[in-house]
Amino acid sequence: MFKFLKEKKKDNKGFTLVELVVVIAILAILVGLLAPQYTKYVERSRKSADASNLENMARALEIAAADTSDILKPDTYTITIDDTDTKVTTTETGETKANVTAAEGVITKTVGENALATKLKSKQWASTGATNQIQAIVKIESDYTVSVSYTPDAFYSFIGKDKKASTTGGK
Repeated sequence: MFKFLKEKKKDNKGFTLVELVVVIAILAILVGLLAPQYTKYVERSRKSADASNLENMARALEIAAADTSDILKPDTYTITIDDTDTKVTTTETGETKANVTAAEGVITKTVGENALATKLKSKQWASTGATNQIQAIVKIESDYTVSVSYTPDAFYSFIGKDKKASTTGGK
């Protein structure tokens, strides 16, 4: 009954050692060619995520400044994303703490609950000797015109904009 299982086929040789070595060599060459490209794409996607996060936060402040409810007071707001977290600071005196709290509230409400916990994904933003961080400086004037600028300079070339600060709005 099971005689067909006991019979050995003589034409079933398998692969030779030379064939296996050739296949492994071809695979090694392909990996050697493709691995550097893959790491470039991964790093570019990390930088894109960082740029998108910072632009979304800056855009949230721009939109809030254009709102007639005056949530944000005229001030210079600096959004800094680094390896540990995201910080919002102001440079004007007076209601600085209230302005920071209002800006953080706008970012959290617009971008998301965890927006201020955002960390840099890319390690390649730092220029020589600088810390690894990106910043958006959002300046809201007394007439509520808004100008946005970014640092480092490499940020501009990455997002495809010129270095001139963009200005929007006014009430």
